Amino acid sequence: MTVRQQRMKRNAETEKIIIEEARNNNFKIDWNSFVPCPPVQSGVNIYLLDLNILSDYIDWTPFFQSWELAGKYPAILQDEVVGVEAQKLFNDAKALLNKIVSEKLIQAKAVVGIFPANSLGDDLILYNSDVRDHELIKLHHLRQQVKKASGQANLCLSDFIAPVESGKKDFVGAFAVSAGFGVDELVVEYDRAHDDHHAIMVKALADRFAEAAGRVYACQSQKGNLGLCL
Repeated sequence: MTVRQQRMKRNAETEKIIIEEARNNNFKIDWNSFVPCPPVQSGVNIYLLDLNILSDYIDWTPFFQSWELAGKYPAILQDEVVGVEAQKLFNDAKALLNKIVSEKLIQAKAVVGIFPANSLGDDLILYNSDVRDHELIKLHHLRQQVKKASGQANLCLSDFIAPVESGKKDFVGAFAVSAGFGVDELVVEYDRAHDDHHAIMVKALADRFAEAAGRVYACQSQKGNLGLCL
């Protein structure tokens, strides 16, 4: 109730502008000087990710939270209240993680799509090929409508893709990751052995692998380095 009231009060105090005014105050880019950089490979591609690399980027704090142990890693391991239990859980998790990685019990994959695109107002138009004679899909985006200070734009994602009328051939990319391949089968094995502890831990570790993959893959793909792929 308190949170809801605070948000309602904050929204009431925020001055909004009409959508036409917001669109006129979009982020301005000199598209005449823009030279698109075509991707080396467009379309949709699937990559198998290296769990051994991903394991070094796991954020362990949410892992402990999933077991209802409050505290940030690594400080939680020395916590006066939950430190002993947290350390025991961490040791179990590391042992299972090493088993998963060494025996390749689950897989993490990334699906990457790079598409020819242009903007049209607040929308993005994705084309089926670089010929750009057929619209694959139109993606609608929201524009900020909060009244901005002088010199600040009301942003929309479409502002950063070359508009149709510019004549520039721009591109957009997207990716999704999952570390769930093989998880259900592994959980079934533990369930059959009446090992609820490890059945739950497999799911928790898969969540951590997926989160690590999302962060690391975004960073590496921006640098053009897909070294975490097998």
